[in-house]
Amino acid sequence: MRVWELAHLRFIPNEASRNELPYPAIYWNLSYRRPVLVRPVEPGFWTRYGSVPIDGEGYLYAGPKTRSVYSPPLLLPYTLVMRYLGLKLQFSALTVFYASRLAGLATYALLAWLALRLAPFGKWMLAMAALAPTSMFQATTIGADPASNGLALLFLAGCLAASVRKQIGWASWGGLLALSFVLFLAKVNLVFLALLPLLILPRARFRMRGGYLLLAGAMVTLAVVEVGGWSALAYPHLSSSASSAPPMAQAEYVVTHPLTVSGVFLSDLWANAPRYLRQWVAEYGYGYGSVPFPTYYLFAAAVLAAWWADSDAGSPSRRTRHGLLLTFLACMLGTSLSLYLAATPVGATFVEGIQGRYYAAIAPLLGMAGIGAVNLRPSPKAARLAMGFLLGSLVFFVVGLVLSYHVLCGASYYQSGLCFLPTYKNWAPNERYTSPISPTETLLQEVLAECDGLSEIRVWVNSSGLPAEGNTAVVFRDPSTDRDLATVTVANATLPSGGWLRLSFGPEWRSLGRLYLLRIGSVIGSDPVGTRVALMLREEYPEVKLMENQAPVDGDVVFQYGCAAGLGKLFPALRMPDGLED
Repeated sequence: MRVWELAHLRFIPNEASRNELPYPAIYWNLSYRRPVLVRPVEPGFWTRYGSVPIDGEGYLYAGPKTRSVYSPPLLLPYTLVMRYLGLKLQFSALTVFYASRLAGLATYALLAWLALRLAPFGKWMLAMAALAPTSMFQATTIGADPASNGLALLFLAGCLAASVRKQIGWASWGGLLALSFVLFLAKVNLVFLALLPLLILPRARFRMRGGYLLLAGAMVTLAVVEVGGWSALAYPHLSSSASSAPPMAQAEYVVTHPLTVSGVFLSDLWANAPRYLRQWVAEYGYGYGSVPFPTYYLFAAAVLAAWWADSDAGSPSRRTRHGLLLTFLACMLGTSLSLYLAATPVGATFVEGIQGRYYAAIAPLLGMAGIGAVNLRPSPKAARLAMGFLLGSLVFFVVGLVLSYHVLCGASYYQSGLCFLPTYKNWAPNERYTSPISPTETLLQEVLAECDGLSEIRVWVNSSGLPAEGNTAVVFRDPSTDRDLATVTVANATLPSGGWLRLSFGPEWRSLGRLYLLRIGSVIGSDPVGTRVALMLREEYPEVKLMENQAPVDGDVVFQYGCAAGLGKLFPALRMPDGLED
């Protein structure tokens, strides 16, 4: 949507209303995030949509706005494709879309290649960061990350190149300032990379008098003009939850409570470091698919081999290593600060919106800081091992990507456990519950199976604060054969306080397309109060309905059914329930 605006030379996001600049409906309709549930890409997608022109499904004249407020140069490759292939030459919508993605990938590849050519050491560590699975995934999408990450890698390499010069004259000084200019075009969390040249370059190395201070002053001026100026222009037009997190009020809180906020940042990094690391290495869009586990181990081996290969080629000075480490730490905290200011409610004890991919361009700082810390025996095999492990990691990543997004229950072909459907786009099971089930009411949820091998049904319940004597009865029935596939009566005291209640049964190998009934009620007794059942926040499963005492109710209960597919179908011993969602 932002690229569409830029192609029409509207540089300020949301400056033009949808009525003034309508948006092509085909891009809105085909968005993977538009369907209420996450499903594989439909068969025959290209046959159906490949030749549809940009205006083939009309335009949207109201409603959607862009949430992208990044600097326009970050989206330049896509803008040029949209303006000339889309608006001028009238290529089909998907042709323009994929040509834009290729243009973004080419831009990222060029910037990464220039960084590798420029870096005086640590080339293999730099290559690992540039070619990490998540980095490559990001490089093939339309967004600000590819150019932003590429510019950051180029800035890092240029600073390292300057660090090995015996003297820094006006030409090198100008080069550093030019690199700073392009860095400040990148995403805000990468601005903290600007500390690197100030930490690794001694004042005495500047040939001109006051060159160090002049460079620092010029960089600060560029940061204020580029980052501050653009933010002042763009962020007032941001269409999101910005009202719940006003940056100025949050900035005032940060200034007046520095120790408290620092503790929040450190606690967040400590608690979520494993998740951030996993997301940085390999993650699919919005976490909708699970990455094959060999991807992570092969990439870890590739990084170790790259560190070995770079150690063979020489090591940076102690000052440079310390500067790299300090800059890495500053970038980590700076990322937390940028998200705390832009996306987190004022005074919150958490940081909203951090994703591991935000660390893609700063990760090599840590790796380069460790080069030379351990004396390793040189080996010509190290570089080959690094590339071999990396290619293996990318192969597993791509195979998992295709299976996750194009094959029903595709992840079951490389992981154990059942395939659980539906996959919810908006996962918030603890936000809305029914009142405790009483003997006078019964919930009846229809379940339409989209896979064969149905062998488990689970529903999200919460029995906290309910009488321990109460019981809940759940029945899963196949009305077409008049059979109860599973029946269970559970004491409230044994039910989770926000978790799955599971019913397992023998696989139904012809369950695809069949309608089942999930009945939930309480058992009459001394204290006949059943559990609370989670409800979806919105209508997300229109194919089925929920009834209370035979009367239709808006929405559905939060449920999933599990099917034996992939490895679970081939090897019955691997059909153990997948408890990751708990």
